[in-house]
Amino acid sequence: MTAKESDFMNFSIDNWTKNDYKMLVEHLKNLADEKYKKFNSSLIPDEDSNFMLGVRMPQLRAIGKEISKGNINSFIKVSSNKYYEERMLNGIVIGLVKTESFDEFISLCDLAVKDINNWALCDCFCGGLKQVKRYKKEFFEYINDYLESNDVWKIRVALIVMLNYYLDEEYIDRVFERCDSIKSDYYYVNMAQAWLIATAFAKCEPQTRNYLLNNNLSKFTFNKAIQKCVESRRIDSETKEYLKSLKK
Repeated sequence: MTAKESDFMNFSIDNWTKNDYKMLVEHLKNLADEKYKKFNSSLIPDEDSNFMLGVRMPQLRAIGKEISKGNINSFIKVSSNKYYEERMLNGIVIGLVKTESFDEFISLCDLAVKDINNWALCDCFCGGLKQVKRYKKEFFEYINDYLESNDVWKIRVALIVMLNYYLDEEYIDRVFERCDSIKSDYYYVNMAQAWLIATAFAKCEPQTRNYLLNNNLSKFTFNKAIQKCVESRRIDSETKEYLKSLKK
């Protein structure tokens, strides 16, 4: 089967079998692009390139949407995590589940989070987790467990979730308290902190200005936050000059 032919395969399945899932993996392999694999693996150093096929994100999102039209729970039961694309697809699909309860929601989240071992899986999963809005209060409390974990990827998940869903008047002060409490020298945690702060500056400028003047961030993280603010198109030139003056 050619990659072009495989684009038309139907994965809206009500009762997934191991054979159905095997066909899906073959589908992914047919879509693989070696040049894209090399490019993408260079951006994701934490991922073993031997377990990356090279399927582009628009294709994975389209497949995930198709799977979501069928029985998602049936899919999850037979899914695997060998390849990067499988883990990415699982995260996409879990993000599309319309859960019946908060317990079901966090059970699925934990299932996806345990397979996250790089920034791309983390950020894609968090960005697509739209049901956070349904359980916003409860989930804000729940992700504190992620922040207190020894797993750096759980910490990043919590930061990126807050970046996507909690930068508002109700939560911003508590977000900064949590951001300030993190003591990690792991690059992708520090970069998530910096990205969160830069996004917060565009959305909640007064609170973020105050935070930048009184925080416990490392020099690296603080300066990266300033750099990301300066690179933002949502911040005016005069403010950027002020922010540059704060660099340590």
